[in-house]
Amino acid sequence: MMLNLKSLLAAAVYAVTLTSAQGTDSIGSISCGTKTYTKQQVDEAIAEGCRLSANNQQVGNNNYPHRFSNFEKLVFATSGPFQEFPIVSNGKYTGGSPGADRVVFNPNYQGQCVYVGSMTHTGASTNNGFVSCAERSSGRPGTDASSTSSATTSASRTSSPTSSATPSTTTRTDSGSQRIVALGGQGLALGLMAWAFVL
Repeated sequence: MMLNLKSLLAAAVYAVTLTSAQGTDSIGSISCGTKTYTKQQVDEAIAEGCRLSANNQQVGNNNYPHRFSNFEKLVFATSGPFQEFPIVSNGKYTGGSPGADRVVFNPNYQGQCVYVGSMTHTGASTNNGFVSCAERSSGRPGTDASSTSSATTSASRTSSPTSSATPSTTTRTDSGSQRIVALGGQGLALGLMAWAFVL
């Protein structure tokens, strides 16, 4: 009986950990260029990026996750430091071509790894520049899934000293404070699992 209870508790805690919003509570989807990603896809990318960052691991030829310096001065939910990690349509990024789209997270915002935004190379004014992806709210109570507000961001990173930057506009549907929900559930999950196995 105790083993079954422990297994059940571990499974429940694991499920809570996987469903932790990690700063994506109010997101229904994001659109990066012509691609749209679900909240689940955003959560998977953030969870993997945070996991790799916490373990000092990287994947792919470009070593993701890695620091994002935000030369573009994109607007995110928190201040940096920022890390970027590819978001892909199927599963999680494990190497190879990263595609154009990224999730951005702060690996240590108030002691937690949190999602702060998303960005894409698609539509950027420079070769390796980024613009923000559009975020659509989940339609939870207190939010309007069909409405968006605009935040103007300035793209100041250039590929050569003679090129000029063009401002771009991005769509944002929620405030940063709504999105700051951290991975704190992981610490709770580990503590509860350790407690359950001691019993």
